[in-house]
Amino acid sequence: MEIIAALIFLMLGASVGSFLNVVADRVPQGKSIVSPPSHCFGCGRELQARDLVPVISYIVLKGKCRYCGAEIPIRSMLLELITGLLFMLAYIRFGITWQLAAAVIYCSIFVLLAIVDMERRSIPLIIILPCIAAALIIDLVNTWFSFSPDIFSALAGAAVGLALFLLAWGVPLLFKKHMIDRTDILLAGLAGLAVGFPLTGAAILLAALAGGLAAIALRLIKGKKITELVAFAPYMAFGALAVIFFNDALLYLLKAIFS
Repeated sequence: MEIIAALIFLMLGASVGSFLNVVADRVPQGKSIVSPPSHCFGCGRELQARDLVPVISYIVLKGKCRYCGAEIPIRSMLLELITGLLFMLAYIRFGITWQLAAAVIYCSIFVLLAIVDMERRSIPLIIILPCIAAALIIDLVNTWFSFSPDIFSALAGAAVGLALFLLAWGVPLLFKKHMIDRTDILLAGLAGLAVGFPLTGAAILLAALAGGLAAIALRLIKGKKITELVAFAPYMAFGALAVIFFNDALLYLLKAIFS
Protein backbone atom coordinates (compact mmCIF):
# COMPACT_ATOMS: atom_id res chain seq x y z
CA MET A 1 0.00 0.00 0.00
CA GLU A 2 2.85 2.39 0.76
CA ILE A 3 4.31 1.83 -2.69
CA ILE A 4 0.93 2.40 -4.33
CA ALA A 5 0.40 5.60 -2.36
CA ALA A 6 3.88 6.84 -3.33
CA LEU A 7 3.11 6.15 -7.00
CA ILE A 8 -0.18 8.02 -6.67
CA PHE A 9 1.69 11.06 -5.38
CA LEU A 10 4.20 10.68 -8.20
CA MET A 11 1.35 10.85 -10.74
CA LEU A 12 -0.37 13.67 -8.86
CA GLY A 13 2.84 15.68 -8.82
CA ALA A 14 3.41 15.08 -12.53
CA SER A 15 -0.11 16.36 -13.22
CA VAL A 16 0.57 19.47 -11.12
CA GLY A 17 3.82 19.89 -13.07
CA SER A 18 1.79 19.87 -16.29
CA PHE A 19 -0.31 22.72 -14.90
CA LEU A 20 2.83 24.59 -13.83
CA ASN A 21 4.04 24.39 -17.43
CA VAL A 22 0.90 26.24 -18.51
CA VAL A 23 1.35 28.87 -15.80
CA ALA A 24 5.04 29.39 -16.69
CA ASP A 25 4.20 29.75 -20.39
CA ARG A 26 1.16 32.00 -20.15
CA VAL A 27 1.07 34.11 -16.99
CA PRO A 28 4.31 36.07 -17.62
CA GLN A 29 2.83 37.04 -21.01
CA GLY A 30 -0.44 38.15 -19.45
CA LYS A 31 -2.39 35.28 -21.02
CA SER A 32 -5.21 33.23 -19.51
CA ILE A 33 -4.36 29.81 -18.11
CA VAL A 34 -7.83 28.59 -19.07
CA SER A 35 -8.37 29.78 -22.62
CA PRO A 36 -7.42 28.76 -25.21
CA PRO A 37 -7.10 25.06 -24.31
CA SER A 38 -3.68 23.40 -24.54
CA HIS A 39 -2.46 23.44 -28.13
CA CYS A 40 0.63 22.87 -30.22
CA PHE A 41 2.77 26.00 -30.55
CA GLY A 42 3.77 24.86 -34.02
CA CYS A 43 0.48 24.13 -35.82
CA GLY A 44 -1.94 25.58 -33.25
CA ARG A 45 -4.02 22.41 -33.14
CA GLU A 46 -5.83 21.72 -29.86
CA LEU A 47 -4.27 18.79 -28.02
CA GLN A 48 -6.34 15.76 -27.07
CA ALA A 49 -6.34 13.99 -23.71
CA ARG A 50 -3.97 11.31 -25.04
CA ASP A 51 -1.45 14.06 -25.87
CA LEU A 52 -1.51 15.47 -22.34
CA VAL A 53 -0.63 12.49 -20.14
CA PRO A 54 2.25 13.84 -18.01
CA VAL A 55 5.70 12.47 -18.93
CA ILE A 56 4.27 9.44 -20.76
CA SER A 57 2.87 11.42 -23.72
CA TYR A 58 6.24 13.10 -24.24
CA ILE A 59 8.04 9.75 -24.27
CA VAL A 60 5.48 8.05 -26.55
CA LEU A 61 5.51 10.97 -29.00
CA LYS A 62 9.33 11.17 -28.82
CA GLY A 63 9.16 14.84 -27.96
CA LYS A 64 7.23 15.86 -31.08
CA CYS A 65 3.72 17.05 -31.87
CA ARG A 66 1.50 14.18 -33.04
CA TYR A 67 -0.01 16.34 -35.79
CA CYS A 68 2.78 18.47 -37.28
CA GLY A 69 5.99 16.98 -35.88
CA ALA A 70 7.08 20.20 -34.17
CA GLU A 71 9.52 19.76 -31.30
CA ILE A 72 7.99 19.82 -27.81
CA PRO A 73 10.33 21.58 -25.35
CA ILE A 74 11.96 19.01 -23.07
CA ARG A 75 11.31 21.43 -20.23
CA SER A 76 7.67 20.32 -20.31
CA MET A 77 8.54 16.72 -19.50
CA LEU A 78 11.32 17.55 -17.01
CA LEU A 79 9.07 19.90 -15.05
CA GLU A 80 6.40 17.20 -14.78
CA LEU A 81 8.94 14.57 -13.74
CA ILE A 82 10.68 16.76 -11.15
CA THR A 83 7.38 17.86 -9.59
CA GLY A 84 6.19 14.26 -9.50
CA LEU A 85 9.37 13.07 -7.77
CA LEU A 86 9.15 15.91 -5.22
CA PHE A 87 5.54 15.03 -4.40
CA MET A 88 6.50 11.39 -3.94
CA LEU A 89 9.44 12.36 -1.71
CA ALA A 90 7.12 14.60 0.32
CA TYR A 91 4.75 11.69 0.91
CA ILE A 92 7.62 9.39 1.92
CA ARG A 93 8.99 12.06 4.27
CA PHE A 94 5.79 13.33 5.93
CA GLY A 95 3.05 10.74 5.34
CA ILE A 96 -0.58 11.87 5.24
CA THR A 97 -0.23 14.94 7.46
CA TRP A 98 -0.65 18.70 7.29
CA GLN A 99 3.11 18.95 6.75
CA LEU A 100 2.64 16.93 3.54
CA ALA A 101 0.07 19.43 2.26
CA ALA A 102 2.37 22.34 3.06
CA ALA A 103 5.35 20.57 1.50
CA VAL A 104 3.63 19.84 -1.83
CA ILE A 105 2.42 23.45 -2.04
CA TYR A 106 5.95 24.71 -1.48
CA CYS A 107 7.33 22.20 -3.99
CA SER A 108 4.90 23.56 -6.58
CA ILE A 109 5.73 27.16 -5.73
CA PHE A 110 9.50 26.82 -5.86
CA VAL A 111 9.53 24.67 -9.00
CA LEU A 112 7.38 27.28 -10.77
CA LEU A 113 9.54 30.18 -9.62
CA ALA A 114 12.71 28.34 -10.61
CA ILE A 115 11.61 27.65 -14.18
CA VAL A 116 10.24 31.17 -14.72
CA ASP A 117 13.45 32.75 -13.42
CA MET A 118 15.63 30.43 -15.52
CA GLU A 119 13.79 31.39 -18.69
CA ARG A 120 13.21 35.09 -18.03
CA ARG A 121 15.88 36.12 -15.50
CA SER A 122 13.08 37.76 -13.53
CA ILE A 123 9.91 36.66 -11.75
CA PRO A 124 6.80 38.74 -12.51
CA LEU A 125 5.00 40.14 -9.47
CA ILE A 126 1.79 38.52 -10.70
CA ILE A 127 3.43 35.15 -9.99
CA ILE A 128 5.49 35.76 -6.86
CA LEU A 129 2.95 37.80 -4.88
CA PRO A 130 0.30 35.02 -4.83
CA CYS A 131 3.07 32.63 -3.76
CA ILE A 132 3.88 34.90 -0.81
CA ALA A 133 0.18 35.06 0.08
CA ALA A 134 0.00 31.24 0.02
CA ALA A 135 3.03 31.01 2.32
CA LEU A 136 1.42 33.41 4.80
CA ILE A 137 -1.74 31.31 4.85
CA ILE A 138 0.32 28.17 5.51
CA ASP A 139 2.11 29.94 8.36
CA LEU A 140 -1.19 31.01 9.91
CA VAL A 141 -2.46 27.41 9.75
CA ASN A 142 0.83 26.25 11.28
CA THR A 143 0.32 28.71 14.13
CA TRP A 144 -3.25 27.52 14.72
CA PHE A 145 -2.20 23.87 14.92
CA SER A 146 1.15 24.52 16.65
CA PHE A 147 3.27 23.39 13.71
CA SER A 148 6.58 24.90 12.65
CA PRO A 149 7.26 27.50 11.41
CA ASP A 150 4.56 29.57 13.08
CA ILE A 151 3.72 33.04 11.80
CA PHE A 152 6.16 34.77 14.17
CA SER A 153 9.11 32.57 13.21
CA ALA A 154 8.12 32.90 9.55
CA LEU A 155 7.98 36.71 9.66
CA ALA A 156 11.34 36.80 11.43
CA GLY A 157 12.76 34.51 8.75
CA ALA A 158 11.29 36.68 6.01
CA ALA A 159 12.84 39.79 7.57
CA VAL A 160 16.27 38.12 7.59
CA GLY A 161 15.91 37.00 3.98
CA LEU A 162 14.73 40.41 2.83
CA ALA A 163 17.54 42.19 4.65
CA LEU A 164 20.28 39.92 3.33
CA PHE A 165 19.11 40.12 -0.27
CA LEU A 166 18.41 43.84 -0.11
CA LEU A 167 22.06 44.19 0.84
CA ALA A 168 23.16 41.72 -1.86
CA TRP A 169 21.15 43.67 -4.45
CA GLY A 170 22.10 47.16 -3.31
CA VAL A 171 25.85 46.93 -2.75
CA PRO A 172 26.76 45.82 -6.32
CA LEU A 173 24.78 48.79 -7.66
CA LEU A 174 27.47 51.05 -6.19
CA PHE A 175 29.79 49.47 -8.75
CA LYS A 176 27.16 49.59 -11.51
CA LYS A 177 26.77 45.84 -11.62
CA HIS A 178 23.51 43.89 -11.56
CA MET A 179 23.98 40.34 -10.31
CA ILE A 180 20.50 39.63 -8.99
CA ASP A 181 17.05 40.93 -9.87
CA ARG A 182 14.93 42.98 -7.49
CA THR A 183 12.36 40.20 -7.33
CA ASP A 184 15.06 37.99 -5.81
CA ILE A 185 14.61 40.10 -2.67
CA LEU A 186 10.97 38.97 -2.50
CA LEU A 187 12.13 35.43 -3.27
CA ALA A 188 14.40 35.49 -0.22
CA GLY A 189 11.50 36.77 1.88
CA LEU A 190 9.34 33.92 0.58
CA ALA A 191 12.03 31.40 1.53
CA GLY A 192 12.04 32.91 5.02
CA LEU A 193 8.26 32.48 5.27
CA ALA A 194 8.60 28.86 4.16
CA VAL A 195 11.30 27.75 6.61
CA GLY A 196 11.18 30.32 9.42
CA PHE A 197 13.92 31.66 11.66
CA PRO A 198 16.70 30.57 12.20
CA LEU A 199 16.59 28.15 9.27
CA THR A 200 16.35 31.02 6.78
CA GLY A 201 20.11 31.35 7.09
CA ALA A 202 20.58 27.67 6.31
CA ALA A 203 18.35 27.91 3.22
CA ILE A 204 20.23 30.95 1.90
CA LEU A 205 23.60 29.35 2.66
CA LEU A 206 22.63 26.19 0.76
CA ALA A 207 21.37 28.34 -2.12
CA ALA A 208 24.60 30.32 -2.20
CA LEU A 209 26.71 27.15 -2.13
CA ALA A 210 24.68 25.60 -4.95
CA GLY A 211 24.93 28.79 -6.98
CA GLY A 212 28.66 29.02 -6.37
CA LEU A 213 29.26 25.44 -7.41
CA ALA A 214 27.18 26.00 -10.56
CA ALA A 215 29.23 29.12 -11.40
CA ILE A 216 32.49 27.20 -10.93
CA ALA A 217 31.20 24.36 -13.10
CA LEU A 218 30.24 26.79 -15.88
CA ARG A 219 33.65 28.43 -15.66
CA LEU A 220 35.44 25.08 -15.90
CA ILE A 221 33.23 23.63 -18.65
CA LYS A 222 32.57 26.67 -20.80
CA GLY A 223 35.15 29.15 -19.58
CA LYS A 224 32.44 31.70 -18.80
CA LYS A 225 32.37 34.30 -16.08
CA ILE A 226 29.11 35.40 -14.47
CA THR A 227 28.81 38.96 -15.75
CA GLU A 228 25.03 39.38 -16.00
CA LEU A 229 21.88 38.76 -14.00
CA VAL A 230 21.90 35.38 -12.29
CA ALA A 231 18.77 33.22 -12.22
CA PHE A 232 18.90 32.68 -8.48
CA ALA A 233 15.47 31.08 -8.02
CA PRO A 234 16.66 27.52 -8.87
CA TYR A 235 19.29 27.72 -6.15
CA MET A 236 16.92 29.29 -3.64
CA ALA A 237 14.39 26.58 -4.49
CA PHE A 238 17.04 23.97 -3.73
CA GLY A 239 17.98 25.61 -0.43
CA ALA A 240 14.41 26.15 0.78
CA LEU A 241 13.18 22.69 -0.18
CA ALA A 242 16.24 21.03 1.35
CA VAL A 243 15.42 22.77 4.63
CA ILE A 244 11.71 21.89 4.40
CA PHE A 245 12.50 18.20 3.89
CA PHE A 246 15.40 17.95 6.34
CA ASN A 247 14.64 20.69 8.88
CA ASP A 248 14.96 18.41 11.91
CA ALA A 249 18.51 17.42 10.99
CA LEU A 250 19.48 21.03 10.25
CA LEU A 251 18.02 22.29 13.54
CA TYR A 252 19.94 19.60 15.40
CA LEU A 253 23.10 20.64 13.59
CA LEU A 254 22.57 24.33 14.39
CA LYS A 255 21.98 23.58 18.07
CA ALA A 256 25.11 21.44 18.16
CA ILE A 257 27.17 24.23 16.60
CA PHE A 258 25.90 27.08 18.79
CA SER A 259 25.30 25.28 22.10
